[in-house]
Amino acid sequence: MSSGRKQQQLTLSSFFTKKVEKKVEKKPTTTLEEPTDTKQASPFFATSKSNIEQRFSYDPESTNETEQDERKKKLHAQFVEKFGVLAEEPQYKRRRVDIKESSNGTEEKESQATRVLPTSLTKTYANQDKETSSSDRSRSEPPRKQWSPLELQVLELKEKYPGVLLVIEVGYKFRFFGEDAKIASRVLHIAHFIDRNFYVASVPFHRLSIHVRRLVHAGHKVGVVRQIETAALKAAGTNRGGPFRRELKQLYTKGTFVDEMTTSDLEEDSSSAASSNYLMCIVEEKRGGGGPDELVKTGIIAVQPATGDIVYDAFDDGYMRSELETRVIHIEPCELLLPHTLSKPTEKMVKHVVSQRSSAVGEMVRIERISESDTFCDDYNDAFTYVSDFYTRRKAENKGDVEHDLLFSEILQLPDVVIKALAVTIRYLSEFGLEHALQLTKYFLHFSSRNHMLLNGNTMANLEIYRNSTDYSEKGSLFWVLNHTNTKFGKRLLKRWIGRPLVDVDQLNLRIDAIDELITTENQKKQKAQALLKQLPDLEKGLCRIHYGRSSPAELIQVLDALLRVSTVFYGSQQVQRFNSDLLNNIFDILPTIRQDVMEFRNALNADALNLQDCKIHLFQCEERWPELPLQKKYISAVEEQLDKYLEEVKASVKIPALKYVHVAGIEYLLEVKNTQVSKVPQQWVKISGTKAVSRFHTSFLLEKLKEREQHRESLVIASEAAYRGFLSEISNKYENFRDVVLRLAELDCLLSLTTVACQPNYVKPTFTEQTQLKVVNGRHPMVEQFLGTSYVPNDVDLDSNGCRTLILTGPNMGGMSTIRYERCLAKTIVGKSSYIRQVALISIMGQIGSYVPAESATLGILDAVYTRMGATDNMLSGESTFMVELHEASDIMKQATPRSLVILDELGRGTSTHDGMAIAYAVLQHFITQIQSITLFVTHYPILGEFAGRFPGSTKNGHMSFIEDEQRDAVVFLYKLAEGLATRSYGLNVARLASLPRSVLETAKIKSEEMEALVAQKTQERERRLLQRMAHILSQEDLDRHIDEFKQTALSFLSN
Repeated sequence: MSSGRKQQQLTLSSFFTKKVEKKVEKKPTTTLEEPTDTKQASPFFATSKSNIEQRFSYDPESTNETEQDERKKKLHAQFVEKFGVLAEEPQYKRRRVDIKESSNGTEEKESQATRVLPTSLTKTYANQDKETSSSDRSRSEPPRKQWSPLELQVLELKEKYPGVLLVIEVGYKFRFFGEDAKIASRVLHIAHFIDRNFYVASVPFHRLSIHVRRLVHAGHKVGVVRQIETAALKAAGTNRGGPFRRELKQLYTKGTFVDEMTTSDLEEDSSSAASSNYLMCIVEEKRGGGGPDELVKTGIIAVQPATGDIVYDAFDDGYMRSELETRVIHIEPCELLLPHTLSKPTEKMVKHVVSQRSSAVGEMVRIERISESDTFCDDYNDAFTYVSDFYTRRKAENKGDVEHDLLFSEILQLPDVVIKALAVTIRYLSEFGLEHALQLTKYFLHFSSRNHMLLNGNTMANLEIYRNSTDYSEKGSLFWVLNHTNTKFGKRLLKRWIGRPLVDVDQLNLRIDAIDELITTENQKKQKAQALLKQLPDLEKGLCRIHYGRSSPAELIQVLDALLRVSTVFYGSQQVQRFNSDLLNNIFDILPTIRQDVMEFRNALNADALNLQDCKIHLFQCEERWPELPLQKKYISAVEEQLDKYLEEVKASVKIPALKYVHVAGIEYLLEVKNTQVSKVPQQWVKISGTKAVSRFHTSFLLEKLKEREQHRESLVIASEAAYRGFLSEISNKYENFRDVVLRLAELDCLLSLTTVACQPNYVKPTFTEQTQLKVVNGRHPMVEQFLGTSYVPNDVDLDSNGCRTLILTGPNMGGMSTIRYERCLAKTIVGKSSYIRQVALISIMGQIGSYVPAESATLGILDAVYTRMGATDNMLSGESTFMVELHEASDIMKQATPRSLVILDELGRGTSTHDGMAIAYAVLQHFITQIQSITLFVTHYPILGEFAGRFPGSTKNGHMSFIEDEQRDAVVFLYKLAEGLATRSYGLNVARLASLPRSVLETAKIKSEEMEALVAQKTQERERRLLQRMAHILSQEDLDRHIDEFKQTALSFLSN
């Protein structure tokens, strides 16, 4: 090959001159010290301007690079001379973007002249440079390198979005810079390193959603910055010399992250399926008082963007903030939106709940503070104006919609504190593009509406409604027992049913009658529904992603296909195979109503396009609705025709009939020539690659046309994105109709789940009565029974507001303790007094959910609430002792309980001395018997409380867990059966023996117990003797009538002993 030919083959290096001549920086060997300020590593603290450089800059070591550069140039020249240049086309290679943007050549100098830092940053860096002379710099702190265009852009983005962990698209990867890189390295377990002035970490393009989810779940506020121009359009535009334009396109926090519909349960929540992704905003107003008498008015808005559910409430709360705590425990928000300043009791309660949840189940609750400049929390007028403007725009879009007008009026009539919280929430969600979640006012749910039983926070925890009290997982909870749903949206609805049992007898009978029919029916609709539900994806989340414009084409087609199956399976069957249950008929009748709309949307899409690259380009069956799509395709076809025509012309000109186009290594339209015919190739052709048999070339005409075609391709991609967003918007207009169908499917899934529960052995349909009554024969604890199986001993309960409504339970400690091992945790389940009182409450709750209950028979009155005061714990965060916590909880129950409530008080008064505890327990029990008159179960070890059964024989009775005492072996055999009467001893030594205390300790305790019993008996006998003497003295008086009252009082004192 001649030198001229070789020179022609190497002329492609001119396309890469700037790259070849660029200096290759030596990577520094020193590392930055970790920042000592803990706030810098926290996602909850914003980055101030003054520390931008400190966090993101680094001065690499100063080295003499002249010799290294000369040596590298010589090595490169030798390589080129021997092997030639491996050519590439930079206008098509996005992976070269990071090299271009971080270069230190003439491009950087030119772009720096036009792209400058904000004034504040420039001044900061200039002052630091002046203050630090070159003589003061140590070798460990060398001078900083000049900022590259990409680094300047990163600094501007951090200045614009303080407190946000930025994930920045650079070529085919997403990069983290500075402190963000260190945080990402720690959370994602990826490497981070120093590149020029920044710490840098990166993740692959296709793994972005996975890594963003992990960062968000770790509590960080994550922003995704994307390139908004492509290489071809950039080359054809005015920004040729500058860096790629980038903008923040997505912003996520834990409460606003709406991930993909196909995310598994394990990815969504590794701890419990019962958790939620609610964002809760809390606003409060002071209502007077101070210290323990402080009163506040609190308003909440809780939004679950992934499903569109919205809960609101306004309520008065006391110093303990028990009402707010109840709502937080019920809703289980993953993110709290709080005012800049809250009252101290509220702050303490929030810290307590957040820390408790974090330590118990490892779920960190993110806290976002509202800016001080936000006036909505303090100024009702500003908040009302903002909310009314928001819904007025929505009203204009739904002009003539009477239902929406009514709902709009209801929103504006919400309490003042709720309006404030709503305004704050709307503004906050607008940052994430999720404000649409609040536009659908028909899905607003009032938390305190009296159409459901109230279960406060203590009750939820003590009765293990959502989580067990051992390892705080779902297993062993009431939710675990009742959950046999097949869909994720059905699972979420069942959780709401369990937390909000019904109090409307008509609604309750509708639900339980539907379950009754599903048990016995042979209707084919039931079988079809069961098979269908097992195949459905998470339609509730999928519809929300469509509504927010975030659904991928694959998700969209999956949702439409599922909705089409739902509507088609039951199409035309509305008037056949009817049920006796109106509830079931209403569910099945609504399912086919969306069929026409779904078919139109589905027929507009080409599912085969999902397998193609840039599938949105080929996604639509009919493109006339978006004229830009066929126009750009026409341009591309015209260029390709020119390329085909050019090939025929070249064949003729070079006289190589076998000449053809080939595509190799992503490079298109290469002219392939056999090496035996290379001599015919014009010198202007540029060799791109080759083998021993062939050589491949490009011409200037081909490069120009390929560049033109690439520009049209990228315009086509942009047009297809716009068309796709428009299509999602059209589907969003039908969102409410589709969501109503999904809610009906969820209801059907819950009914089928409760049907599965009802089919278990020895479960019975409860009978409901208008009076307050609990009459259960052979009832069983639903969760304990799952572990104990047939060995569980059932018990009866018979309490009635018109008869005996108070049961005082006494008896041995540990009326029975069964230790059950399951999986990796040791669950200790009380099967004595505590198990019995929990059993009564759980059966009542199950009945009002609409479920069958574990018993032989059950007659249940409708309860308005279940209150529990159980266990002995302190509240260190609030500075409250065990006894203070007991009294606060008892006080709240006494304020809220009604004659239609079930109240459970376990060991009240144990947190203080015996006499004080006994006095308080006595007074509290008397208040419930005489004043509140609720259904009450009172567990105690104070024998004196047994006298209430004698004082109020019609409404109060004593009971104990029966046992047999073996005096010879000094042991107690527990029978686990409730028996009437008062137990006089607790048999605490027997519990000590079961706990395997040392024998010497047990013997000492036995001696002391006998001594104290003897002392008490002696004092009792002495008192009785004195009373008898007093009575004898009274009887010896001549004028007995004058002393008759004194005699009666003395006799009563004697009898009470």
